[in-house]
Amino acid sequence: MRGVLTVIPARLGSTRFPAKVLARLGGRTMIEWCWRAAKAAKMGPVLIATDSRSVVDEVRRFGGVAVMTPSSCPSGSDRVWLAAKSRKEKIILNYQGDMPLLKPATLRATVKALTPGTDLATAVIPVDGKRRREDPNVVKAVLSKDGRCIYFSRLAVPFARDGGRPVRRWEHLGLYAYRRASLRRFVSLPPSPLEKIEKLEQLRALEAGMIIRAAVVSESPVAVDVPADLKLASKLLRRGNQ
Repeated sequence: MRGVLTVIPARLGSTRFPAKVLARLGGRTMIEWCWRAAKAAKMGPVLIATDSRSVVDEVRRFGGVAVMTPSSCPSGSDRVWLAAKSRKEKIILNYQGDMPLLKPATLRATVKALTPGTDLATAVIPVDGKRRREDPNVVKAVLSKDGRCIYFSRLAVPFARDGGRPVRRWEHLGLYAYRRASLRRFVSLPPSPLEKIEKLEQLRALEAGMIIRAAVVSESPVAVDVPADLKLASKLLRRGNQ
């Protein structure tokens, strides 16, 4: 699988965990872990899109390529588009810089889910346990039988009104494969009502009628949203998950 441009948005001023992309995990920064996974996927060029000279310096230290983008970018996808719009690749993978231990196979599976008629693809895993099910930092996805994404929420959807019956819930991994035209369209759209309510940019695509399809993958939850998540990632790393 070649011809895919992977862009890792790495904004320094995260609200919940400032400068988290430069936080160290097992002797490497989080952004280096992400870059290494993207390179190991062997799908094509890898760029880090950032608003910080500190991140640029770190990327150059480990041998990556960084692109400066404005601090005013309203979303990670906007930052990815600014880095990718002058390129020629037809598929653009948005690999967020706060998921340091993702498997290269997950990146490839996400791109493979971009089937004909699909605007963008992502990845999901089964929700693991009550704590993650009820954690608003863990985004849940509702899927159709054919893997199309119907909705995303910070709540534990779907809600079992009558109880007693098994409910399959999916945890969304913040990873998107776009067709070039789909990403161009997405960033041209204004933030949608549901996006504003849930603070989830993928709802903008759904409200605009765009088709999102999910690959079900085998992963451990690794998104680092708050400092406590870094401790979880450290435990996974010590257990040999990477």
